[in-house]
Amino acid sequence: MKFARKVLVVSLAVSPLAFSQTLLPDAVITASRMLQRAQDALPDVTLITRADIQRTMAKDVPSLLQNLAGMEVTQSGGMGGVATLFMRGAESRHALVLVDGLPMNNLNFNLAALEHLPLNGIERIEVVRGNVSSLYGSAALGGVVQIFTRNNSGEGSKGPWLEASGQVGSNSYKSAQVSAGQKWASGFGVNASSEKIDSKGFNALNPVQRPDTNPDRDGYTRQSNAVNFSQDYDAGRVGLMVRETHATVQYDSQWGPANQADESKSVLRNALLSASYKASRDLLLDVSVGQQEDKLNAAVTAYPYFVNSQSQTSAVGAVWSLWPNHSVTSGYENTRQKVASDTEYSLSERSVNSWRLGYQGKLENQQWQLNVRQDQYSDFGDANTWYSGYAYFLTPELRLKASASTGFMAPTFNDLYYPWGGNSKLRPEQARSNEVGLQFTQAAWNARLTAFENRYTDLIDNDANWTRTNIAKASNQGVEVALAGKWQLPSVGEQQWRLSFTSQDPQNDITHKVLMRRAKILAQAGLSQTIDQWDTGIQLRYNGAREDAGKTLKAFTVVDLTASRALTSELRLTLRLENASNADYQTIYGYNTPKRGVFAGLKWAPKY
Repeated sequence: MKFARKVLVVSLAVSPLAFSQTLLPDAVITASRMLQRAQDALPDVTLITRADIQRTMAKDVPSLLQNLAGMEVTQSGGMGGVATLFMRGAESRHALVLVDGLPMNNLNFNLAALEHLPLNGIERIEVVRGNVSSLYGSAALGGVVQIFTRNNSGEGSKGPWLEASGQVGSNSYKSAQVSAGQKWASGFGVNASSEKIDSKGFNALNPVQRPDTNPDRDGYTRQSNAVNFSQDYDAGRVGLMVRETHATVQYDSQWGPANQADESKSVLRNALLSASYKASRDLLLDVSVGQQEDKLNAAVTAYPYFVNSQSQTSAVGAVWSLWPNHSVTSGYENTRQKVASDTEYSLSERSVNSWRLGYQGKLENQQWQLNVRQDQYSDFGDANTWYSGYAYFLTPELRLKASASTGFMAPTFNDLYYPWGGNSKLRPEQARSNEVGLQFTQAAWNARLTAFENRYTDLIDNDANWTRTNIAKASNQGVEVALAGKWQLPSVGEQQWRLSFTSQDPQNDITHKVLMRRAKILAQAGLSQTIDQWDTGIQLRYNGAREDAGKTLKAFTVVDLTASRALTSELRLTLRLENASNADYQTIYGYNTPKRGVFAGLKWAPKY
């Protein structure tokens, strides 16, 4: 790592924040922390554009992500219930969620509040599957979901724009969204978005499986607001992003009387100041300062509690192009983490200093990516990780690729310092991952086949005395196939389609049992096309049987249908039928899931 620190003097760090301002429609940065076409990334990556988000008509982030290859989303009830993400069988705490480069995972359980993230303020989402800890540090063992908020960058962004929409539907669902922006010839831009959601919901708990709980409906409300300012210069950009979300979730606790109405309130806040500067044709610099807050207050329940987590991150960075198709990335980040609760932790603050170095190159029919990283925690010590990826082009469209990597997950404040069961001597959870794949890409469609193996050691679990200890081991081997494309049919017009299938074996290597809430078989499919004047879509997902709480959750198939039609040049009607077959299924034992739901809305986008 001494060499990495010397390179810092020359090329500093690279942050996705600098590139998020100039991304092309088919470009990503999350897979390597530098700009590249999605099809050129060595880790498996999926790009969800703003058009994709609008086409699916998804109500929230969990319902959007659950239709992607290798992804399983569990949720404790309806909208607003705690949503967890399993990426290719990895633990939910091993999925890192970023918003404009800021980590969203809380500090007590290392889970991101996916259920509270608004969709109307999102421009694009990049999903990287597989272990990329050497790029992002702790929690990226299973992969990364990076959300980019809407801004005033890109072609056609000058001049004013406005979008307003509203929906109503099942479970007394109501929502309203508005987004607006303006970019002037001087390069200054501003945009803002706001969203309000209210749903009466349904009974979150199954009264047969979870008796003596309140049979009332469990509703959800959310108010989100965001604003972005930016100033473009000939050689760079300065930007400020501020976001705040307030959410109230009604739920059913098994503690207290059956007629008890439980309720929790959450507040998410993000603020980010960033700047990028193209120092020369070969060197791009950036600097950023950001803060993320996740506050949970369960004040209305039998045993009230609150827990707040806060992270402050500073980063300075660059991408250095050595010569065509060869680039170096390196970086330094400082993060200060703090947790506050009505429970007094023996230690409530810590700091993290991180250095990383990367090299990416392509020569004739070969491609490679190398990354190393060191994270220094003030409480438990250091963690070192690396990634090595290589691809060989059999033809210009067909490449064979392979990678090996290591990763870690830092013990949370709950793991280390919770007064009942915390263990300050815990080591980080460790991962070793190997992948080999075949990818075929053409202009209209692409296909990939990936075989993966992930082994986890020093996993943190409770011992016989309910003390957190590094005692668990787990592994997952599997194969994933994904296809996507579009074609023109003379009588129908353009069709866009996608298919994916994942076969995996996530198991506890000590008990040799299947890991909880993870299926061995996953499949997703989607098709969108225009019929007459209607833009239509169908999405299907299949989850195999899973184990949870000593019970077997049956396999299920859910089908969602969408349709939209332009009523005028500025006004569009949207329709969505969720769970069209009214499938009866569970993602968590004892928790109900939404039945068939009908939703209708209007979207207004005036022309300027």
